[in-house]
Amino acid sequence: MTEYYNNLSRSLDTLTLAQVAEKIYVKNIETAKKWLMEKGIKIHRFLNNSFVYQIEVDSHIDKPFVQQLRNKYPDKWKERYRDVAKDLPVYNFTITLLEDEVSYTPLVKASKINNKDLERYKKLLG
Repeated sequence: MTEYYNNLSRSLDTLTLAQVAEKIYVKNIETAKKWLMEKGIKIHRFLNNSFVYQIEVDSHIDKPFVQQLRNKYPDKWKERYRDVAKDLPVYNFTITLLEDEVSYTPLVKASKINNKDLERYKKLLG
């Protein structure tokens, strides 16, 4: 039972903003904050300290690589990512992030309307 909780707590490790800056190779903490905000990662505060969850940072760092795998190997990208993923919680979280993304590819092609329909449309708008 204790082993289960140890594995769970490892996936919920936290990073300070300075550690995030080091991890994404920027010198400035403000740049790290901007990166976190762009990625939608919430900065938590406890007493006088700011922190983020490591699993969120690791997943967003892996995301471009996983998207590349998905494009290159559309049928086996999950297996290939599982082989190189840092650990299982990061793998699961990254897969969830990618599967929850909204696809902006239109599913229906727009067609031009003829003049008669255009006149009806203008008449309806008044």
